Amino acid sequence: MTTNALDYQKKNLSCFKKQLNYLYDNNKLYQKKIIENDIDLSSIKKITDITKLPLLTKKDLFTDYPYGFYSTEIKNIARYHATSGTTGKPLIVGFTKKDLITRNKMVIDICKRAGIKKNDVVQICVGYGMFTGAFSFHDALEEYGCTIIPTSSGNTEKQIFYMKTLHTTVLITSPSYAMHIYEVAKEMGIDVKDLNIRILKVGSELLTDEMKKRLQEAYGKKVIINQDYGMTETMGPGLGSECKYCNGLHLYTKNFVYELVDPITKLPTDKNVGELVISTLHNECLPLIRYATNDIVEIDYTKCKCGNNAPRIKKIIGRCDDMIKCKGVKIFLSQVEDFILKHKFCTSNYEIILTTEKYIDKMKIEIEAICDFSEKDEKIVKQEKRLIEEFKSTFGIYAKIIFVPPNSIKRQNGKVKRIKDLRKL
Repeated sequence: MTTNALDYQKKNLSCFKKQLNYLYDNNKLYQKKIIENDIDLSSIKKITDITKLPLLTKKDLFTDYPYGFYSTEIKNIARYHATSGTTGKPLIVGFTKKDLITRNKMVIDICKRAGIKKNDVVQICVGYGMFTGAFSFHDALEEYGCTIIPTSSGNTEKQIFYMKTLHTTVLITSPSYAMHIYEVAKEMGIDVKDLNIRILKVGSELLTDEMKKRLQEAYGKKVIINQDYGMTETMGPGLGSECKYCNGLHLYTKNFVYELVDPITKLPTDKNVGELVISTLHNECLPLIRYATNDIVEIDYTKCKCGNNAPRIKKIIGRCDDMIKCKGVKIFLSQVEDFILKHKFCTSNYEIILTTEKYIDKMKIEIEAICDFSEKDEKIVKQEKRLIEEFKSTFGIYAKIIFVPPNSIKRQNGKVKRIKDLRKL
């Protein structure tokens, strides 16, 4: 961590110690972890002493599944939410009534800073299942005074119908689904620029610089493209969120203490780039102390025009598990997406397929082309060759790049999985 980060978070020491003691007193698994590491909690006297404590990982939260890391009795749980569980069991997180109140305050605060007003008509186009996103925004913004259109995800033609008919002013969705809405609207003869949308609040997925440019072109310069960052473990949206100036995600330091560690060694780093580690300050069911998020971020400590001086996530570089390692070269998914979207003839729909042939890694990237084609002509083949050469020059490895017809890559609701790694098979 940098001196700036430590200085800024000194005021959180009292709340941090209270949360730490609460977790130790109410969770036998964490108590055991502290004892095994021979740590005396009374030695945590200043904010820098946080690093004496062990890191928690998602694997820890699955110990004695699903209730092992809960720090309250089951009878106190008011609601459950869960992760997608795409690679195994979903992580199920409980929320007490106090947790829900804390979350609502946080979401209202970040939405006000994003420029959302009480008279806004908010259409929530994210899944209303076990995910935290939809209900987090729904509960908070309804309490705040907004009008809610709870359309969930899917049925895109109907989404556009409600936007047009009910004069939606704020659209909450993922970057990829926002682009899909634009594509479908265009097919219907509707220009989304002519709708009433003034704020597009996106989350759930990584928003790269090039994807943001595409969204701005699609929805128009007057629309604010506003990003949100959070995870189920930290109560959903609000861990980091852009203000109306959209120049980085303000970390919500009223509820969290953050650190940066080296993603390999897991040791604290004094650089502005590293894996984000989070400690909660007010959680009742699932307090987290030094939780390694797996997200690699760049932090900006300069002051923001909005007056909120909390450090900002300048860029989410990627997740440790979104790092592609092929032929010994490490590439982040965000880097590949930026590379693809810099080319105007590429759409934002693509898939990376990793295979092994005679013990050698192979990478293939399928990209939907802007133009419609029934069979490949010379122009398309020429573009493929150009991209292959540029990719090798940029990343140092060969990837077979193929253009496929529009709408040939299956659309997904919720978080989009871009990487299909078949090497384990």
